[in-house]
This record gives sequence, structure tokens and C-alpha cells, in this order.
Amino acid sequence: MQLINWFEIAGGLALFLFGIRLMGDGIELMAGAKLKNILERLTKNRFLGLLVGLAITAIIQSSNATTSMTVGFVNAGLLELTNSVGLIMGANIGTTVTGQLIAFNMDTIAPLIAFFGIVGFLFIKNNNFKSFAQTITGLGILFIGMATMKQNMVALKNEIWFQSLIISVGDSPILGILVGIIFTAVLQSASASIGILQAMAGAGIITLGQSIFIICGQNIGATVAAIMTAVGGTRDAKRAACVHVLFNVFATIICVVACTFLPCVTWIEQLSPANAVQQLANANTFLKIGATIILYPCATLLEKLSGIIIRGDRQTDDTINIHINDKGFGMSSIAISQAQGEVTHMFNLASENVTRVKEALFNPREGDIDEILANEYQIDMLNRDITVMLVDINRNGLGTHDALLIDQMHHIIVDFERIGDHAENIAGHIQHVRDDEGLDFSDHAKKQLARLMGSVEKIVNDSFECMKGSDVITLKNIEAQEQHIDDLVEELTNDHIKRLEEYKCNASIGMIYVEILTDLERIGDHSLNVAQAGLKYRKKR
Repeated sequence: MQLINWFEIAGGLALFLFGIRLMGDGIELMAGAKLKNILERLTKNRFLGLLVGLAITAIIQSSNATTSMTVGFVNAGLLELTNSVGLIMGANIGTTVTGQLIAFNMDTIAPLIAFFGIVGFLFIKNNNFKSFAQTITGLGILFIGMATMKQNMVALKNEIWFQSLIISVGDSPILGILVGIIFTAVLQSASASIGILQAMAGAGIITLGQSIFIICGQNIGATVAAIMTAVGGTRDAKRAACVHVLFNVFATIICVVACTFLPCVTWIEQLSPANAVQQLANANTFLKIGATIILYPCATLLEKLSGIIIRGDRQTDDTINIHINDKGFGMSSIAISQAQGEVTHMFNLASENVTRVKEALFNPREGDIDEILANEYQIDMLNRDITVMLVDINRNGLGTHDALLIDQMHHIIVDFERIGDHAENIAGHIQHVRDDEGLDFSDHAKKQLARLMGSVEKIVNDSFECMKGSDVITLKNIEAQEQHIDDLVEELTNDHIKRLEEYKCNASIGMIYVEILTDLERIGDHSLNVAQAGLKYRKKR
């Protein structure tokens, strides 16, 4: 074994890992948001979640990515812990597709695949096609790296120290499991780990019998990414990661027991006696399918066990809890979903304040103004923190769909913040009236304000529904509501001037009245902006 062979193996491994990463990045740009929507919508049923996890992992070639996305969605509150269990199980099976793909000998055409991919990436301007071309390029590079490793690993066959190591690993289940755990944890990819074993099998330096316990141990090593994603997250996110670890530990135990007491290796070898690479791929697939079949009925038990290990009630604090990790597939999509959740939270606070100032005017109670001010403080903090997050997410590189979402959120949080500001202004005016015993609104003025505030409260909520794409509340409807508010403000202002001229209104309270009218009109304007932001997004999309 010469030094140049080690250099070639290292280079082949680098290409192999880079190819997997390039494929994942290309698929995320092409379909990250769609995969995110699938995870959100199709996981209510545990079995369906298993199929979804299998399918998505088969597409993106990484169980680490799927499980990390799953933990991220649980952390964001977008996915229930119960619904995440099926996804995690399905991801374990889906990751075996990479091994099956590698089992097809594409060494000859791999450079051609990479060539066509890079030509499309460099010369085609369409963003979706460029993402597809990037995926194809990654696939070609993956196979080139695989071929390079196989060619240079042949020399290891004659190394006595290596033969002794392989024999030791094959004879000791514990040692084989440890090697599998460490190997997969370091590479951060079960697909890469099994791929390297297949490269060794293709070079004729390892057999299925010698590597079967390494394959078993890879299950546990694959949990590292999910654990890292859960660090600093909610308790449910940690429990989801715990379920992932528990499932894979039990799956490893099942695999070891099956391979020790049953002739599993012989059965698998007989399916493809002349193809050692295919044997490893089949072993990886069959063992994971078998473990999933056995453990699927125990899913609820695994969830309860995770609750015993990770104690405490579900966290429900109002702080922003977004973790942006640009090294994992789907992390940008997760961060975008979490940001959308915080934007919705920001809207709810602003809408709540609009309702609260109305209540403060007509049904005053102790502490109501303080509650409005506390909400406004949260709105300001959310505006600042969400803006920082959106900038950070945008730096990771996004597909067209996600980039438009980021742009939309940048615009609407400004309007939400301004709605909150105007509600705070109105609260200040109400407090001023309360503090001055000589000031009070007449019944006539209150009746007019109630009429206007009802319209403003409605447009605030309707504009948010319109922005989200409601089929019932259209932009035309919002424009009509906003025009109605403008006309009503003009009518009330003219009526107020007339009452001043007739000495039916106090000038001091009249100034506050006009200020409130102005703030309410501005809230209507910002609500229209929110609805228009939704239409602008849908047109660009």
C-alpha cells in the first residue's frame, strides 16, 4: 500500500462526501419548501408519516437530514411529537436507497453524468433547472469518488494489519458496533458510511460477514445529527431526538441478535452471490426494514420512554427559539417556517392590541393599558429579532420560493409593527383622558368611535387572511374596506368640526378625538399593505 493510494482514497472520499452534499443542496433549492409542506401536512397518521419519511429520505439521500428536519419542526411547534415518530422510522428505511443506488456499477458513465450536470448548471439560466443540474452534478461526483476509492482500496487486501483488523471486527459484535457508531458519527451520514463499506466490498477487501456488525452500529451513529439539532431546543424537540436514539439502539440490538442466532448473512449472500456491493446494500435494507416492522407497534412506548428520560412539561415560553444551521438539508426551510410562526405571533399581538384599545375605551378595567404596553414591547422585540433572523437565513442561499417568502416577511412585519404603534398611541390617548378628570368623550363621540373601531378591527384580521391566500377574502374586498374606513374618518372629522363650530364639543377632548381617528385610519392603511404583500408574493411566484 503506497502513500499515493492513501492520497487517492482521501480524494475519493472527499468527492464522495461532496457529491452527497451537492445533491442535497440542489434538491433543497429545487424542492425544499415542498418537502417542508409535505412534512407539515402528511404526518397526522403515523403509518403515513413512516411512508413520508421513507420517501423524502430516499429522495434527499440522507436520514440525518430528514430526522434533523423532523426535530427542527417539533422544536418550532409545527409538528407534534407523536407524529414525528413515524417519520423517524421511515427515514431509517429511506436511507438504504443510497446503498442500493451505489450497488449499480456506474463507474464508466459517472464522469459523463457529472459533465452534463455541470454544463447545465453553468449555461442554463433558469433557477429550477440549475438546481436540478446541481443535483445531477452531485450524483456524478458521488460515483466518481466511489470509483476512486474502490480502485485504490484494492492494495489494502494484501496488508496484514488490515486483514487482522477486519477479522477482529467480524468476530466481535461489540467492536463492530463501536466502529459503525464512530464511523457514522464522524461522517455525519449513514449513507456515506455504508457507501464506504461498499467501496471496500467492491475492492474485494471486506465481506458481508465481516461488516455486518458495522452496519448494525451505523444505526446509532446516525443519531448524532438529530441530537445536535435538538440541543438548546424545546423539551419536545429533545424527546423527538431521544425517540430517534431509542429506536436505533433497539434496532441495533435486534439486528445483532438476528445475525447471531439466524443465518441472516447466508440468506442475504444467496440473493446476489456474485456481487459483494449488492450484498451490503441488501443487508442494510433488510435489517432496517425488519427492525422497523418489529418496533413500529412499540412507537407509543418509545414516545413514553422519551418522556421519562427527558422530564418536564412542554415548554410554552414566548421567546423566539429559532436555530439556523446552514450545514444540514432543510435547515433553511425549518428556519423559514419558524420565522413564519413568529410573524404570525407578532400579528396576533398587534391584532390583540387593536381589540384591547377598543375594550379599554368602552369597557375599562384595571391594568388594561399596561397589558397593551406589554404587548407592544413584545411586538418591538419580535420586529427586531425576526429581521435579524431573516437576514441570517437569506445568507444561506435560497430557492425562488423561499426567497420570496423572506421578502414578504420583511415587508409585513414592518406593517405589523406600525399597527402596534398606532394601537399604543390610542392607548396613550385613552390614558390621558382617564388621568384628566375634566376630559371625557361624549356618548355621541363614543358611538362614532365604536363604529370606526369595528371596521378597523375587521380589516386587520381580514387582511392577514387575505395575505395568506384566502379564497373568501380577496384584495378587492380589503381595498373596499380600507376605502370605507377613509370615507368614515372623513365623515367623522367633518361631523366633529361641525360640533366644534356649534360649541357642542370641548376643544381639548376634540384634539384627542381627531388623533384617535388618524391612528385608526393609519391602521387601515397598513392592513391594506399587508394584503397587497400577499398578492405581490403570489404574482412573483
